[in-house]
Amino acid sequence: MSFMNPFFEVCSYKVTSHRTRGRDAHVQAIVELRVGGMLVRRAAGGVGPVHALDNAMRDCLLPSFPELEAVRLSDYRVGVVDEASGTAAKVRVLIQATDGKETWDAGCVSDNIFDASFEALCAIAVMGVMRLRTGSRRSA
Repeated sequence: MSFMNPFFEVCSYKVTSHRTRGRDAHVQAIVELRVGGMLVRRAAGGVGPVHALDNAMRDCLLPSFPELEAVRLSDYRVGVVDEASGTAAKVRVLIQATDGKETWDAGCVSDNIFDASFEALCAIAVMGVMRLRTGSRRSA
């Protein structure tokens, strides 16, 4: 699955989590995007895998899309779609974001929780750029 958008192309991503006895887990994500004809690859850590993916993706995108600095994730939810499959079940990821004035959400269903999360993160970024560049905010 690959989320298509007019701002960037996802080339690859990788997430690693390493934990040793008596220590907190160390999580790192590497994201590779094509932005404006340039291949951009960044690595970042995070509290967990989705946080690390978000940090690495932002590091790739912020030089070209500084408006994403205002976008923050405000909620992250995962639900099982087909319970009969146990730990191999499809999951639905729903992410909510805000720019401090409006909120919006994006989601994805996948067999892989990382894929669903990353696709939703990409959609959140695209919607954030579109909203902030076009000024499509509604009056409160």
